[in-house]
Parts: sequence; structure tokens; C-alpha cells
Amino acid sequence: MVQQGLFREDLFYRLSTIAIDVPALRERPEDVALLARHFVAILNDRYGWRKTLGARALEILRGHEWPGNVRELQHAIEAAVVVCDGDEILPAHLPLALAATPSPASPPGGVYPEGRLPTLREMEREHIARALRSTGGHREKAARALGISERSLYRKLRAYDLLD
Repeated sequence: MVQQGLFREDLFYRLSTIAIDVPALRERPEDVALLARHFVAILNDRYGWRKTLGARALEILRGHEWPGNVRELQHAIEAAVVVCDGDEILPAHLPLALAATPSPASPPGGVYPEGRLPTLREMEREHIARALRSTGGHREKAARALGISERSLYRKLRAYDLLD
């Protein structure tokens, strides 16, 4: 960028004096619990909740590779806190990509009592409904927790016949 004239050369040399190497989150699994609890505390303060991370959910968080680093962890915690309808965040509240590891309470092989896996449509519908329940029907908060726009949420609510 300096060579292209897009970045000041003097500023580049000032900034490049000290290099700080921060390893990726996957290389610091001991930080996952600390950061996850921190994000839960921030959301508890923001919304007046008293949610905590359950031991099994924390175990799943520690076992994830975190290719999206700390930001991915933050979004996973936000989603879990919003869909959690009690005071303890359980593996079922975690985004599906994280909860893919079957828990001891899950049926063998992740198969449901009917003998089949739910469709993606069924899972998305239930996840959206859970987000709405845990935000008291507040669509803006539910959309934020789901990581989609309010407009996208509204379209999904209409498609899944979830409008009141």
C-alpha cells in the first residue's frame, strides 16, 4: 500500500516498529472459557439476564476449532444466549455447527425418536421460534441474535407461518 501511495510511509515505519503476535483462538483453548463467560456477562448486563454456561456447553466450545476466531465465538455465544429460555446455556442452545458433537443425552447417531433427522427447514423454523420466545417476541433482538437482518427474519417468519 505504501508503494501504491495508499498508505503513508512514515506511518508505516512507526507502526512496524513493534510486532505483536497473537495466536489464533484454536491455539489458545484455555482462553475459550474466559472469553465465552465474558461475552455471556456482557449480554446479561445488556438485557438484565442471569444466564450461565453449562459444563457440557463449555466443553463443546472448548473442543471447537474456531476458524472465525474470537468473533465467531462471540456470535456463537450471542446466538446461544438468545435462544436459551432458562438460566443455563446447554449444548442444544449452541449453533448447530458447534453442537454437531452428539451429547450423552442425544439419541445415538443424532437420530430423533421418529427414526429420522429433522429437515433443515424444520430445524431453522424451530431455531427462529426459539429466538423469538427468548427475546419476548422482539424481532429486532431476535434478528440480531440470529445474525440476519430484520427484513430477512420477517421473510422467514412469513415463510414458516410464524407471524402473530
